[in-house]
Amino acid sequence: MLLKTLINTNELAILLGQPDVVVLDCRFYLTDHAKGKSEYDKGHIPGALFVDVHHELASAETAQTGRHPLPDEEVFSRQLQDWGIDVNSQVVVYDDMGGAIAARAWWMLSQQNIPVRVLNGGFPAWRKQGKDISVVPGVAKPISNQLKVSFPWAISEQAIVENLETHQFQLVDARAADRFNGENETIDPVAGHIPGAINRPFLDNLDPEGYFKPAEQLHVEWQDWLSNNGDGYVYYCGSGVTACHNVLALNYAGIEAKQVYVGSWSQWSKRMLRALTS
Repeated sequence: MLLKTLINTNELAILLGQPDVVVLDCRFYLTDHAKGKSEYDKGHIPGALFVDVHHELASAETAQTGRHPLPDEEVFSRQLQDWGIDVNSQVVVYDDMGGAIAARAWWMLSQQNIPVRVLNGGFPAWRKQGKDISVVPGVAKPISNQLKVSFPWAISEQAIVENLETHQFQLVDARAADRFNGENETIDPVAGHIPGAINRPFLDNLDPEGYFKPAEQLHVEWQDWLSNNGDGYVYYCGSGVTACHNVLALNYAGIEAKQVYVGSWSQWSKRMLRALTS
């Protein structure tokens, strides 16, 4: 079954203020973790709640995990409760990177059967079209109903290891081609990609203005090179964030996709480093 995917600025403007609508500002910058909140404070969609990717969409990194491991299920359940989100909510998530960050929130919420969509074009589109912008912090409306959270679409490191022998699924890497090819690694301890993976940079899902390409175009682009690689796919990236953008794009294009290796290259490269130094 295909997932809900995108909403445009005009559609969101109509929804704002309705009691069941929750808007999450997911702006995040890998090299400056404080910048997301700073940008939110300078201006955001009215009523939007700021989401800290490191602390609210992930748990702490360890020596064995990637940079953004999934939060504990009970912890994330309480987080949803604090945001006032349940299966009767209408959630919209956005960022300023074409959905690259917001897609992680979208993927996590979609698994809980929560209706959630990503703002196409994000905050830049909202601002460019002259929509209202607020500097007043959004106020969450916590609820008493607590969802039972699970992440059935998350693929473990062990499953990736086993797949090297069984070839049950095809890995798709969402990073830029230079990082995939091991030519420009400035973040993780080892350069390269997981053996057998193919590369579809998430930026290829967007047009030059930062909007998603038309669904029909994306369908053709994805089908052209995925069709010859079997039926099963698992998506990964650097730390389980932009991989979700490929999953989002596929569903928007009418192609079912769900599974993400959240540890991604940041976890796998630690595995490689341990092998090299043992």
